[in-house]
Order: sequence, then structure tokens, then C-alpha cells
Amino acid sequence: MKAKRSLGQNFFINKNLGEYIIKIVNDSKCRNVVEIGPGTGFFTKYLIEFFQNVTVVEKDTLLAQDLKNRYPKVNVVNGDFIDVSLKEIIQEETMFFGSLPFNVSKPIIRKIIESEYFKHPSFFIAQREVAQKYLYRKPYSSLSLVTSLYAESKHLLEISPDSFRPKPNVTSSLISFIPKSLEIKDRKGVEELINLSFRQPRKNLNNNLKNTKFIKGITNYQLLRPAQLSLDDYIKIYEYSL
Repeated sequence: MKAKRSLGQNFFINKNLGEYIIKIVNDSKCRNVVEIGPGTGFFTKYLIEFFQNVTVVEKDTLLAQDLKNRYPKVNVVNGDFIDVSLKEIIQEETMFFGSLPFNVSKPIIRKIIESEYFKHPSFFIAQREVAQKYLYRKPYSSLSLVTSLYAESKHLLEISPDSFRPKPNVTSSLISFIPKSLEIKDRKGVEELINLSFRQPRKNLNNNLKNTKFIKGITNYQLLRPAQLSLDDYIKIYEYSL
């Protein structure tokens, strides 16, 4: 089936690497999985061998119908994952997996890690450039800091463009997200602080947080740029601002 550029479709075709990826994904005690963007079902055929319950969410109507025909035991949801209610498709504890369309990978991952259903390690194939921004390391990015409020992210392996058809112009990465438990009273408040601090990444915190409710908490950080501060630093600023 021909890929649709409008949906950001690049179908995975590397059999040996695909089997290796599934072994990594299967290294979990969870027996239920939601696959996002299954496409032609390359990974789906492996997932049904290892998981008791497989749900796939596919936006393309023709692909969704083909998956229903080929995998009658799989719960196929025809829709955009961003718009799908997780409450309606998840009945038991589950993990998430997907070779994500490059143009919508960030909102998909965000929806998952911030949801109440994110209780097990989950794995995604995404554009390498985006995957690198999730990693919690210096210099920090706003994406890595906000993500670390909810999950620990790891880069597992790189995937060449030759593993897809049509062949993309970028390298991909397999990344994992592991649920993280932090004793923070208001995650959304800390997230707001981080986003405000990165409004102009090259400017210092004093400039970015001027005229905000967080300005009184930056006494020890005001001349630093946002990428220099760790998550612990941002949590301290938030607490000092209360």
C-alpha cells in the first residue's frame, strides 16, 4: 500500500531490526499494548505473539480496514491518536509503542506520559533530532526538562533511513520513556515556569521571567540562561516563588 505524504507515513521494512526492537519492547511485565500508527502492520504481527491484548490506533481508514481483515483478534481503532479518548480504548494496565509520524511525535508522546494510563515503560521510534531533545542532559532543553517531570527518557538505538519505505531524509531513533514518581505538589506550575524561562533561550532568567510571578524566586539564578538549570533548580525556583 502506498504511503501518504500528507499523513507523514514511512513504513518500517527492516525485518531483522524489527525483530530486535520487539524483543526490547517485550522486556516488560505488562501483557497489554497500544500501538500508535501501525501502518501496514509490520510490528503488529510480532506484538500479537507476545502480548495478550493488542490495540492499534491507525488514522488512515484504508490501512485500518486492512488491519481489521488481517488481524481479527486485534482491537483496531480508526482515528487520530491525538483525538482518541484513552479511557475508551484502555481497560487494563497497558504500555505504549509506535513508529510515530515525524510531524506529530511530540504531541503523541506528551499525551501518553502525562496521562493516568502511563504506568509501564513505553517505546517509540521518532526522528533522531527530536529524540535527542528528550534526553535529560546539559545543556538542558525545555522538552527534556518538562518530560523529566513525568518520565525518564533513554536513547536505545539509531535506525537508518534504509529501514523505511519511502526512505526518509533523516535518521530515526528508538527511545524509551519510563514512568517517574516525583514529590511535586504542582507539576503544571513547574512546567509553566520552565516554558516561560525558555521564551527567549539565549537570554538570562531575569529577562525571561521579568513581570511574572516567578521573578522573586530567581535570586540565585537570575544571570543564568534557561538551559543551564536542572529540573531541581526549577523546582526550587517554583517553591521560592510561592
